[in-house]
Amino acid sequence: MSPATTPRPPEDEPDIRGADADAPEGAARPVLHAPKVNTMRMGHIPLTIFGTSAVAFLFATAFGLGIAPPVASVVLMLVLFVLAAVVRVPNPAAPGNLDQAMGADLTTGTRFTIIRVIIACTLGGLALLPAGIQPPDLLWSLAALGLTGALVESCDNWLARVTGSDSAYSERLATMTAALFALVLALLPLQLGLLGQWVVIAGVLGFADAAIAPRGPRGQLPLWQVWSRLAMRVLLLATLVPAIPADIRWIPAVLALGLGGLHVGYALKARLEAAKRDGRSIFDA
Repeated sequence: MSPATTPRPPEDEPDIRGADADAPEGAARPVLHAPKVNTMRMGHIPLTIFGTSAVAFLFATAFGLGIAPPVASVVLMLVLFVLAAVVRVPNPAAPGNLDQAMGADLTTGTRFTIIRVIIACTLGGLALLPAGIQPPDLLWSLAALGLTGALVESCDNWLARVTGSDSAYSERLATMTAALFALVLALLPLQLGLLGQWVVIAGVLGFADAAIAPRGPRGQLPLWQVWSRLAMRVLLLATLVPAIPADIRWIPAVLALGLGGLHVGYALKARLEAAKRDGRSIFDA
């Protein structure tokens, strides 16, 4: 009788038994693969326009804000899509071949990216054209919507770490959406009269952090930076919560400003090191 052999999978099926597949029974370990993430093609842009319009108009109708904020949200979203197509972002500061990491097909990112665009532009319309009132229900709703956007942003960055971006366009769109979101979160407490003009500094630092933060060859962020950026968003959102006394509302904003400064300092240091390492200008690093 011929010795027993371990069955092999068909040629058209991947072997996921791992390097120890021929080891004694019970010793084999399956190979872990990155999750498959469905990407959104450019044809989903009309769907994003519809989603932004629906969310912004429903929000404005619920709180009697008028038509100006939702219209501003849609215009802001269109500008975001156009800028992502024409504006160049810095190359990854980490070693790696971006051209090989990015796919050839144009995409708008994952479903998470589309949700981020909708939330950032909806809040952006309110920040550009505020209602001038501060009902507690409105503040709680803004904080809840912003927290959803911050959590989705962190998940999207995690997916970038695991799967990589799918095209240069989707990577630029995700970067610009993060920059817009950070600026909007600082403009909201200013426009609603909750904090002074100095809070915009935190938004500008958050904008700069998103624009120049060092990324891997596939657009991914270091894990610590994902969590720290989430903390910045949550601190700015805390300034909108009615439960926080007005006389200490500045504390979370100052903490967010400090984190933003640390992020920008780290980003500039990483860009300088990358420029020196690769013999490039800091604008290309």
